[in-house]
Amino acid sequence: MTYANLIAGLIYLLVGGDLLVRGAVAAARRGRIPPAIVAATVVALGTSIPELVVALRASLSGYPDLVLGNVVGSNAANVLLVAGVTAVLFPLAPGRGPLRRDALLMVGATAFFVAICAFGAIGSGAGFALLAALVLVWGVTARGAVQDYQAAEPVTIEWVLGLPSRVPMIVLFVGAGAVGLPLGARMVVDSAIEIAVRFGLSEAVVGLTIVALSTSLPELATTLVAGFQGRAGVAVGAILGSNVFNVLGIMGVAAVASAGPLEVPAGFMAFDVPVMVGASMVLAAFVVLRRPIGRRTGIILSLGYVAYISAVLLGGS
Repeated sequence: MTYANLIAGLIYLLVGGDLLVRGAVAAARRGRIPPAIVAATVVALGTSIPELVVALRASLSGYPDLVLGNVVGSNAANVLLVAGVTAVLFPLAPGRGPLRRDALLMVGATAFFVAICAFGAIGSGAGFALLAALVLVWGVTARGAVQDYQAAEPVTIEWVLGLPSRVPMIVLFVGAGAVGLPLGARMVVDSAIEIAVRFGLSEAVVGLTIVALSTSLPELATTLVAGFQGRAGVAVGAILGSNVFNVLGIMGVAAVASAGPLEVPAGFMAFDVPVMVGASMVLAAFVVLRRPIGRRTGIILSLGYVAYISAVLLGGS
């Protein structure tokens, strides 16, 4: 029954997040908000919604290790697994455009997060600092997106989402997503804790593996669709945006909502955080140097994720 609840919770998360983002983007379109801004904010946020609601639920329920494991594990999975698998099937050539800026922003956001973790705990003050940094990053991204939008051919976002056009349908999408997400988060967190207890695993290990992998599915779906359609920039951009929101937005919200500081276990700083940083730096290097991420690199990244998960399960955390 525990596994059935976990699967059901993941379905609620994925479907609820998808519906909420579609409804939000459709509402923004009706409000005549430029597609560039919507793509840089709402769509980037959309693939991280499962991580957000799971982290918030875990934080309010008193499971800080699950929060940290979800964020750190998701960022590692986004690069090693999501980018890796996508590159194996559809080689990614980021090319020119705003991705270099986005990659540098991801590196800066990751470094800021690591610096806060180095203090051993993430309190509400640090949480507000992370959220302030997210607003700053979004401001830079949105401004750059508008400039790129004005200087180039208009780019629509319907190719990813299939947006509703009528107001009742928009309301239905948003409402269904708003109901499904917290329900799915509760089921995922409760099931994950039951699994941890049953197999003698720590909350951190469950967060780094089962929960992180599961909540990274939206990023995988988005990048695969983008890769299939030859939109390498969108595929890589989705990963960069998701990683930024994970370390700044999700950890910021979780730290502010938590009753007390979120303790950072020594194991995270010794193993998991370096893996996350290393994976992020590899992706950033490819983007900044404008090097294509081919099938061979994709295989290496994917095998790296398998090795990382194996190390975690064998006691690396």
